[in-house]
Amino acid sequence: MKKIVKNYINTFKGLSAEVWWLALITLVNRAGTMVIPFLSLYLNKNLDFSIPDIGWIMSFFGLGSVVGTWIGGKLTDKIGYYKVMFVSLILTGIFFVLLQYVSTFKGFCAGIFLVMFVADAFRPAMFVALSAYSKPENKTRSVTLIRLAINLGFSAGPAVGGLIITGIDYQALFWVDGVTCALAAVLLLQVLHPKKAKIQDEVKVTNPISAYKDKPFWIFFIAMFIFGFVFLQYFSTMPLYYKDVWFLSELEIGLLMGFNGFFIFVFEMPLIKWLENPKNSKIKLVAIGLFLVAISFVVLNMSS
Repeated sequence: MKKIVKNYINTFKGLSAEVWWLALITLVNRAGTMVIPFLSLYLNKNLDFSIPDIGWIMSFFGLGSVVGTWIGGKLTDKIGYYKVMFVSLILTGIFFVLLQYVSTFKGFCAGIFLVMFVADAFRPAMFVALSAYSKPENKTRSVTLIRLAINLGFSAGPAVGGLIITGIDYQALFWVDGVTCALAAVLLLQVLHPKKAKIQDEVKVTNPISAYKDKPFWIFFIAMFIFGFVFLQYFSTMPLYYKDVWFLSELEIGLLMGFNGFFIFVFEMPLIKWLENPKNSKIKLVAIGLFLVAISFVVLNMSS
C-alpha cells in the first residue's frame, strides 16, 4: 500500500508552483459550476420547460461554449492569457447570479449563451498559461493535473449541489456558482499576476500555419466533435434520464455524478504516467478510449 501511495505522489513531482496554483484556481472554478449538471432538471422542474425546449436551451449552452472558446483564443493572442482569465472569471460569476432571474424560454437561451460565452473564454487562455508555466518535459503531466482539478471539482460540485438543492433550493446554486467564480478571480489576482508568476517555457512561433489548412487537425477536430456529441449526453440528457426513468433524487444524482469525477481523480494521473511510454501509440489509445465510452452506454442500458 505504501508503495502505491508513494508512486502516486511521485507522478506529481517536478511540476512548477504556477501549475499547481492554476490547478487550484481551475478546481475552485469547476467546483463552483455546480448548476450545470442540474440545469436540465432545473429547467424542467422549476421553469416547467418541455423536453424539446430544454434541448434547444442546451444547444445554446453548447453554442455559447464554442463561440466563447474561439473568441477567448483570439483575445488571448491579442491581450494575453492573464487578462482573459481574470475577466472571464469575474463576468462568469456575475452572469451566473443574474441567470436565476431569467424565466422565459428566449431569455434563457440568450442567458445561457452569454454565460457559457464568457465562461469558456477561460479555457484557451488557461491552456496557454499552462504551457507557459510548464517545462517541456512536464507538459503532459501538467495538462493531466489540470484535468485532475477539473474532475475533482466536478466530483465535489454535483455532490455539494445535490445537498444545496435538497437543503435550500435551486436558486442557492446560482449564488454559490457566482461567488466561487469571484473567489477564483481573486486567487488568480493574488498568485498568478504577471509580476509574480515565473514563465518556464515561452514558445514563439515565427511562421505560424493556419489551422484551417492543417488536414490532420481537421480529422482530429471532426472526430472530437462526434465524440463530444455523444459524451456530453452524460451532462445534459442523463440527469433527466436518472430523474424520470429511475426516479433518483437530486442528491442521488449529484452523488452518482460526483463518484464519476472522484473515480477519475484517483486513477487518471497514475494511468497517464503509465501510458506515457513512447512505445504506446496515441492513436491506438484514443481508439480504445472511444470504444470504452461506447461500451459505457451499453452498460447503462443493461443495469438498473
